[in-house]
Amino acid sequence: MSNFVQRRLEGTFLVLYRSAKALYSPARALFGAAVLCVFIAMTAAVVHVYPLSNWDMFAYTAVVLEPEVTDPAELHRDAYELVKDNIPPGEYLTLTQDRDYRIRQAQDPDAFMTMLGFYRLKLGYIETARALSHFMDPVNALRLISLLSAVGTGGVLLVWLARTGTLMYGPLVVAMLILSAFGDAAQLISPDLYATVFLLLAALCYLERLDIAAAVSLLAAFLIRPDHLAFIGVFFVFAAIYGPGRWSISACFAVCLGIYVVLTRDAHHPGWWIHLWFTHVEYVPTLKDFDPPFSVATYVQILVRSTVRSMMNQTWLAILFAEVLFFARCISPTRMAERSKVVLYSVFASICAKYLVFPHFETRFYLPYLVIIGMVLLTSWHRENQMPAADGTLTQ
Repeated sequence: MSNFVQRRLEGTFLVLYRSAKALYSPARALFGAAVLCVFIAMTAAVVHVYPLSNWDMFAYTAVVLEPEVTDPAELHRDAYELVKDNIPPGEYLTLTQDRDYRIRQAQDPDAFMTMLGFYRLKLGYIETARALSHFMDPVNALRLISLLSAVGTGGVLLVWLARTGTLMYGPLVVAMLILSAFGDAAQLISPDLYATVFLLLAALCYLERLDIAAAVSLLAAFLIRPDHLAFIGVFFVFAAIYGPGRWSISACFAVCLGIYVVLTRDAHHPGWWIHLWFTHVEYVPTLKDFDPPFSVATYVQILVRSTVRSMMNQTWLAILFAEVLFFARCISPTRMAERSKVVLYSVFASICAKYLVFPHFETRFYLPYLVIIGMVLLTSWHRENQMPAADGTLTQ
């Protein structure tokens, strides 16, 4: 039998809970939207005040400057000076002196130039930074892209929730973004979040039956990060199988594939195996005359090592596993809209395909795919729970 204190405590809690629920229920959509907006605004503020620094800043800055500075030594000097002027001395020292690879890049313009082929491929990202560089220096232009991409991601998600009548789930979307390394992607100078905006927009447009807009958004995402070609290819296959939007997505894939062939040739990209080796085996000081033979054993070691690092230090595998379990437990595929199935299956299959081709272990590389899966599952579950049951009542 409960005592007086327990009854008073539980009674007080119930009064507070019911009062909060009475205030929340009529305005839950507004509350959900507000939580998402505040989170995005907070992230943008942090990105502006406390941006992160990474070595890629030097390479992206150099590629932005390339049309104006043709001499390798001058390009190297200008890129390093611009970055030095925009980060604290301690961070600059770390990025130029903390390991042999960075020391060599800081001292050898010719070795540095061999690395730029990895970065020239991000044509959309680079051209956007060049356009902004008319108004500010390239480093600040690259940072502004990250900040605007954070705001753009939040804007697309807000529209997605509003269009599906699910604004009340804003806090869940915020939790999904936090777990998917949204903050890290926003703080870094990287094209990841910029491409995420267009991938989310492409998924939303496709679900809204705006197939041409979806294709254009996919093209933009591809130009920002060409490795998204894998997703576009898988998307093309599922669209062709199921039917909706097959012609526009097919045309998009054909255009992207053609551009990819030209880009990899003109940008002097070193190739898939060298890129994989450089990322996962060894940061060689220069790519000149570097051509390691393909090894199945090394490839398997890369897969195993990346998987272990993903499980030990990252969250994307756990999120993907949770989303698969949610789909299996809470979603009825037969009741899903056909376009939702195309998006969901395409994204999941492309994660698997991309991991086999190039096993990135960092969560930020999977951010757009995890969020798209989460949004499709969330809206599909909401729709299923609003459908009338056989007796005419709403399912709960």
